[in-house]
Amino acid sequence: MAERRSGGLTWVALALSLVVCIAGGALLWLVLTSGGAQPPEAVEPVEQMLEPKSFDEYSWEELAEVAHLVADADSDAEGRATAEKYGVAVGDTRSLPLADGRTAALTVVGIRADERSDGSGKAGLTLMASPIAQRPMNDEGTNAGGWEASDLRAWLADEGRELLPEELSDAIVSVVKRTNNVGVTADAAAVTETSDELWLFSASEVCGDPRWFVAEYGAEPNPHTGYVDFSVYDALLAAEGAQYEYFRAAGVSGSSDPSGALALTYGGAETSWWYRTAYPYSFTGEDAAYFYQVMSSGYPSTTGLASEPAGVVVGLCL
Repeated sequence: MAERRSGGLTWVALALSLVVCIAGGALLWLVLTSGGAQPPEAVEPVEQMLEPKSFDEYSWEELAEVAHLVADADSDAEGRATAEKYGVAVGDTRSLPLADGRTAALTVVGIRADERSDGSGKAGLTLMASPIAQRPMNDEGTNAGGWEASDLRAWLADEGRELLPEELSDAIVSVVKRTNNVGVTADAAAVTETSDELWLFSASEVCGDPRWFVAEYGAEPNPHTGYVDFSVYDALLAAEGAQYEYFRAAGVSGSSDPSGALALTYGGAETSWWYRTAYPYSFTGEDAAYFYQVMSSGYPSTTGLASEPAGVVVGLCL
């Protein structure tokens, strides 16, 4: 009888040990999985959590998430379909509150149109902020060094950026910009790349192939211009990036803005605004002082002295 009781107690002890092992294993699993978090398959994907809205209804964080989804698409066509799914299209506009109390307009000008500086692919959305300030391009009257060396570029990276809502500023991605970064030159090698988070639009990004020199001086050298071949200067202008869809759809060219897309205001008044494009030709050798602008009327082409203020229309990507 004693032997039977001893054997029974042994089996009970073994059963209890097995229960303790199972409980310990379960506890270890809970610890390793952060206290019982749901298995991965139960976590809802970010894309499903983001509710489609109109462009002007998204928070800045939500808009950045839409841009990420567009950028992560396998093709431009899929990226455009993703943007459409989330209610974002080229030409959409919303108000942009600035830190100085003013309000600008923020417009979608391109979808998957710019290359990220880090080589990771295309940015999802390219946006245009209507004049956020009026500033000179340079403190001195020169275009030497072009956009890359300009005082306005440095201002945008610092004080200009501080005008934007913090949540929007934090979401901006750096992209590649091609520009004549010499100034007065006929050398195609003057068009080089910079990495920018806030930038000015080039003449070609707005107008396509402007052909301003050929339009004014003709395609062939002639006695009235000292036998200068001006076509090389048009080639410089055309090399600063492809025209954005927004401007192309609006019919903007080097000589026309039929829909008034370029007629912008600052403080309620019409204003001229800068391109980042330097005027590449010098007539006297001492007049290397100009950048291209949009006229206050919205006409696509004029030039402004670098040291005189004009509207600062900003490009940025998410």
